[in-house]
Amino acid sequence: MITRMLGESGLQPTSVSTCGQAGSDAEIEELHQRCGVFTENTTARSMLRSIGWTDAADLSYSCLLDPCVGDGAFLLPAVASLIGSLRRTGAPLTRVTLEDRISGFEIHRESLDQARSRIRSVLQRLEVDSDLAHSLVCTWIRREDFLLRDFGTRRYSHLIANPPYLRWASLPLGLSTTYREALPGECTSGDLSVAFIARMIDLAADGAGIALLSPDRWLHATYAERFRNRWMRRVRIEQVERVDAGHVFRSPVSAYPIVARLTKDAGSDRTGSGFSSSQTDEAQLSVVVDGWRKRFPAIEEAGCEIRVGPALGHEAAFVGQEEDLDVEKELLTPYLRPREIVADRVRWGGDSAINVYSAGGTLISSERFPRALRHLEAFRDRLEKRACVKSKPGVGQSDRWYRTIDRVDPKVWARPKILVPEIIRRPRIALDDAGHLPSHGIYAVFSDAWPLPVLRDLLASGVFGLVMECIAPRLNGNYKRCYKQFLSRLPLPFWEGLEQRARSDLAAACADHDRTRFSEIIARLYEVDVELLSRFATSDWRASIDPGRPRGSARTVAISRTI
Repeated sequence: MITRMLGESGLQPTSVSTCGQAGSDAEIEELHQRCGVFTENTTARSMLRSIGWTDAADLSYSCLLDPCVGDGAFLLPAVASLIGSLRRTGAPLTRVTLEDRISGFEIHRESLDQARSRIRSVLQRLEVDSDLAHSLVCTWIRREDFLLRDFGTRRYSHLIANPPYLRWASLPLGLSTTYREALPGECTSGDLSVAFIARMIDLAADGAGIALLSPDRWLHATYAERFRNRWMRRVRIEQVERVDAGHVFRSPVSAYPIVARLTKDAGSDRTGSGFSSSQTDEAQLSVVVDGWRKRFPAIEEAGCEIRVGPALGHEAAFVGQEEDLDVEKELLTPYLRPREIVADRVRWGGDSAINVYSAGGTLISSERFPRALRHLEAFRDRLEKRACVKSKPGVGQSDRWYRTIDRVDPKVWARPKILVPEIIRRPRIALDDAGHLPSHGIYAVFSDAWPLPVLRDLLASGVFGLVMECIAPRLNGNYKRCYKQFLSRLPLPFWEGLEQRARSDLAAACADHDRTRFSEIIARLYEVDVELLSRFATSDWRASIDPGRPRGSARTVAISRTI
């Protein structure tokens, strides 16, 4: 019987059944069918290199953990590197020198047998004694549930995983019940990968490297906020790279994966989000932004709506140049990618997206749109294997193969909007009144309360950039991720809360493209120096400000006392 975990520092169950496994074989097979997606070999080797598990390193006292072995994608190159390292350093190949170096766990019997067989073949190829090889594969890979095993004081120097990604609501009932009884609450909402990542962080030694291949939602989704607050403060995020699912997995997956590299911090009481920053004045900037958030409501409270562009799932099937798409033209919508937001404007590359939904929200039919269905039929094999199709077996499945992940409503996206790419180094903020459909890597801001050109200029003048500098996750190369979770925290006054003179001045400066004047007004409104504000403006905005022009020095602007 599994009892609820105790203590604040770890994820150790106080007792586990001797088999170390939750759920029946049928439930484990069901789980495997839903999320048993294995890693491509090149990706596995690259991830191992990124955390320093190579034959060029001294691995004599290193310990590698793979919590979900699958068919051994990570362990095959890991074992080869371990043997090469020991031979290079002159260490003998014995049970004493080898068996504690690797720990792997897999609950699916067929995958376990396959992984052991493949690793045994690697050891034989490397001329490891056959009896030793047989002993090692049984020791290295155990049929135990990683989430339920009691590791005691064991810690690892290298950790790597392609954790299972499945929403908790889709878990087989027996597994879900057992996990919820055994794991902390912050690890049992959203999706299963969160629990794996938390345990990996807990089992990492100080300074350990952690490599993850997973969807990115644990970094930003609201359901993972409690997980981030408790667990992400214990690590530094060294790098996050968005990768193509078709390149990193060995079977089709409808997902937007990342490869993330983390480092376990010494000690576990570090405050903050876990995202590193190189800014020397971060504390002062945070004070400024905290002050804004106390004075002003959040952007959505001030009358704005934030949406992320719809996910299509296998873009190649749905997007192309209009002249190359032999489909009914009424289904096409101009499609915009993040790279086509250049500084402060949209530079559309000419691609269009096929909308497979009618105005009523139902999928289009081959009778009404035969050319579109003929075009999509060429991609049917790939489209049918996507999770958004397979996740609803049974009713109407054969008729749903060409659906997109998100339903596209052209009326929503035809509205004027402000567009912000999800990943930025410097802010890029464009006004779109041409009805483009943004990709899933772009956020759109709509508003009936604020005049959109004025709001776009306010964001571009430095307010958006300064706020994101303080709260958005930082990636390698000083890029930042501007998810809705962070965009929605941007402080913005009510437009109608400003006095008429302030509204008129802002609208006039915007219409005249007088960005120097506009910056002065915003600096007074937000009670900050123009010079500081301009540091975080878009590149176009900064280039258009007149550095020699005298600037106002007033510190306030009239706003309603009800803000």
